Amino acid sequence: MAQSNRGKPQLPNNSQDWMDLDVPSRLPIIPLVSSVLFPGGVLSLQVGIDRNVRLLKSLPDDQNLIAAFCQKTGDKENPRAEDLSQIGVLAAIVQRLPLSSDRYQLFLQGRQRVELVQMLQNEPYFEAQLREVAPRPIPKGVKTDSLMNKAMTLFEKLVESDSKYSNELLNILRMNVSEGPDTFADLLSSFVNFPLEEKQLLLETVNPIERIELLIDWINRDLGRATVDRELQRQIQTSIDRRDRENYLREQLRIIQDELGETNAAEREADTYRDRIETLPIIEDHKTTLRREVTRMGQLSQSSSDYAVLKGHLDTVLQVPWTQHTEDRLDLQKAEEILDARHHGLDKVKERVLEFLAVLKLKGDLKGPILCFTGPPGVGKTSLGAAIADALGRKFVRMAVGGVTDESEIRGHRKTYIGAMPGKLISSYMQIGVNNPLIMIDEIDKIGKDFRGDPSSALLEVLDPKQNHAFVDRYLEIPFDLSHTLFICTANVLDMIPSPLRDRMEVIRLSGYTENEKLAIAVKHLIPELLENHGLTADQVKIDEDAILLIIRDYTAEAGVRNLERNLATVLRKIARKVASGDEETKTYEVKTDDIEAYLGLVKFEHEFAERHPEIGVSTGLAWTQFGGEIMFIEATRMPGTGRTTVTGQLGDVMRESVQAAYSYVRSKAHEIDIPEKKFSEHDIHIHFPAGAIPKDGPSAGVAIATCIASVMGERPVRHDIAMTGEITLRGKVLSVGGIKEKVMAAHRANIKTVLLPEGNRKDISEVPEETKAALKFVFVQRVEDVWKEALIPLYIIKDHDRKYDEREYRAEQREKTDRATERAEGR
Repeated sequence: MAQSNRGKPQLPNNSQDWMDLDVPSRLPIIPLVSSVLFPGGVLSLQVGIDRNVRLLKSLPDDQNLIAAFCQKTGDKENPRAEDLSQIGVLAAIVQRLPLSSDRYQLFLQGRQRVELVQMLQNEPYFEAQLREVAPRPIPKGVKTDSLMNKAMTLFEKLVESDSKYSNELLNILRMNVSEGPDTFADLLSSFVNFPLEEKQLLLETVNPIERIELLIDWINRDLGRATVDRELQRQIQTSIDRRDRENYLREQLRIIQDELGETNAAEREADTYRDRIETLPIIEDHKTTLRREVTRMGQLSQSSSDYAVLKGHLDTVLQVPWTQHTEDRLDLQKAEEILDARHHGLDKVKERVLEFLAVLKLKGDLKGPILCFTGPPGVGKTSLGAAIADALGRKFVRMAVGGVTDESEIRGHRKTYIGAMPGKLISSYMQIGVNNPLIMIDEIDKIGKDFRGDPSSALLEVLDPKQNHAFVDRYLEIPFDLSHTLFICTANVLDMIPSPLRDRMEVIRLSGYTENEKLAIAVKHLIPELLENHGLTADQVKIDEDAILLIIRDYTAEAGVRNLERNLATVLRKIARKVASGDEETKTYEVKTDDIEAYLGLVKFEHEFAERHPEIGVSTGLAWTQFGGEIMFIEATRMPGTGRTTVTGQLGDVMRESVQAAYSYVRSKAHEIDIPEKKFSEHDIHIHFPAGAIPKDGPSAGVAIATCIASVMGERPVRHDIAMTGEITLRGKVLSVGGIKEKVMAAHRANIKTVLLPEGNRKDISEVPEETKAALKFVFVQRVEDVWKEALIPLYIIKDHDRKYDEREYRAEQREKTDRATERAEGR
């Protein structure tokens, strides 16, 4: 078992750290089967009994006190209350490390003695009323010091004579002598290896003088036993020497038996191996090699390291599923029903799987295609693989390669190395037991490489249908056919996958879910599963769809549904607490939009919405993030200066170049949009991208930047209900960009009415949900002038120098003029 990298709990420097504590009136109890904890002592134990695991799982994170009582008798798995001792220890939980779903590593530190007054509950774990056992103060004196010195001297002799004790225990004991006889006796009691009953008696002995006297008697007894043990060790060594001689004679006897034709157990085992080798579907050369290994193994002693290597290799070869397979489920309708039931949407993926099934049904055999699901976290890539395996009737195994840097993890280690084993791939086949499973290679974009090799290069052979029929694992050294396997890879970003590897895969993109899709997933899948996990029923909890939409919009910012699931789980946990408390009569809890803040707190994410009025120097762009699409305001202002351009908002190099290109193009076309040239030389311009703490990059904001600059230099407002995206060139062309589906959905969420898109992205509109397309007007543009024609409002403000405007009146008048200009532009 691997050791934890965390530091071990340290003893406190002062005994007062665990003294004078108020004992809670009610505490859970963990029974100790093979050890006794003393005040001031530290105990490390692995917890695997169901009762104790339930106790640890139920403890709140902030509760660090527990009672530890020794179990004297009874069943270790299901003790009764009367099996526990009356005196135990109040203990602090120093560390609680989960080793698996049903096993913990627990570090306890004893605080003070407690007495069991009354057992309050037996199931699902013990909980009792406890009472402090006050220590008896013993003044220092000649007798006390003499007893402590005698006990220390005897313990020093015991450490010297018994290898089970370390000198570190002596040092700890010496450092705590000054703390008094009570602490000294407890520490020494925790150090000695006495029987359980004796250590419990020491715990129940409250008087420290009496404890020290018992310790002196029992240490004397162990010193006598240590002397006997040394004599026994001498005799054992003599016996070992004699046994070595006997082994030598037995080896000679075996050779004589071989000469006489007599068989033994080793020979019978070798015959079994030979019979199984003959049944393997491999070529004769490999069978001959395996037979030689069996012969050589029979010539070696079972205690030999080479014997273990050969036996392990033969066992592995025979365990590989060379011919075992499952029959494919070729019922297309049934497969489609399974896919629809397990996942909402994802029509392209389902269609591709059904196409594979159709060809397999018609042809009878098909080399497995290599699919790669790519998309943001939480959109269901891994779970979709399991659903496909279920639809095909194949076994499913997940092979995680994220962070793998050693090529041997894929191809295996040569069997001559110590600790050699087959690679992850062959191990997966051995685990699943068939040669045609669905293997999901998860997080393939996060695979690494170092001086030990490049694992992605090893996958080139695995994921090539024309080569993987004879994959050779270095440990097996025998070709294994992978062509019957359906491989599915998952990745978040395709750019991180090496090009040769990406070329071998059929990429299927899983974009983020729309709000309606997330709502459907929550209603059909998440909520029923979460209700079952939280011990609730659909009759007890009703969550309004508007409340779910509010959670999606204001409490999550993701393309998938993981945070949505977490937030729904939070709501159900709070309801479960109300139901479990029993304070109210049984009723149905209805969760509406007004209740969400009480369950989840204040809104976590603020989303941008379209401006209410057109403004000069403010354009609305569209951006793609890993969580989906967002609208992005671009602001510009000018001031008297020398033609300098300032850009702020934590931009990447590509976006800064887009700003420069947009500025240059606007200046080159100034005369066509009635901007005097001197404005550029006599004014500085500052372009800002709000949310300055968020890094931004990419070329798709080019048209929005150019429109913003034209607006501020030409003093023409930009329509507030238009959003745009597209890369621009110095010749004024608008180039296509990516993420159209997510960007369009973001515009719809932000109450945008018109979206300007590059002509090259007209084909991408087919991926946009119908309800979103119906709510928006799409204008496809080829040049920047086409954008300006739609987005810039031709507004001329007549300044009356003879009239003095009140500031509020002036702004109202300008807003009225702007609204009239907007109406004229929309009616055009």
